[in-house]
Amino acid sequence: MFNFKWPEKGVQFDDELLNSLYRYALSLSNDQQQAYDLVQSCCEKVLLKKVAKKELKPYMLKSIRNQFIDQYRRWKLELVIDSDLEHQERIDEQQTAQGLEQLMIDRQHLAIILQDISYQDRELLYLWAVEGNSMQELAQRTNTSRNTLLSRLNRLKKRLNQKYGYLNEQVGHNG
Repeated sequence: MFNFKWPEKGVQFDDELLNSLYRYALSLSNDQQQAYDLVQSCCEKVLLKKVAKKELKPYMLKSIRNQFIDQYRRWKLELVIDSDLEHQERIDEQQTAQGLEQLMIDRQHLAIILQDISYQDRELLYLWAVEGNSMQELAQRTNTSRNTLLSRLNRLKKRLNQKYGYLNEQVGHNG
């Protein structure tokens, strides 16, 4: 595969090591591109960190495993197992935007709500509502499909309406 030597540290990745790492990554991911990315990322980490030669392979195997688990956890958080998935994927961004705009709240209540939602939802709301990024831009930026982001936004809107819908009525009567 590769024979790369980093001149300053003398780290060398021979074919046997890289092939072994690739097979391990492939056994974890069951995806050739992801396995390649895991090995590449691991090699970059080794080049940035001094690792003793006898500890190189165990360190790299552990690094690949940890990175795969991190990616799997992120993917699992994004995974939507729902019978309505096909319906949710057809959600139009404009309809979702109108629904969130209808949920009017004041700053005091906003602080309470923001503490109650996940960091992923806060990030999504910020980049979409405050920064004005389109769902397509967010999908490219976060390496998440546009439909997944639309589904998350729609589920968030529903949760907020269910839990804090009364605020909309209060603000509507006061404003």
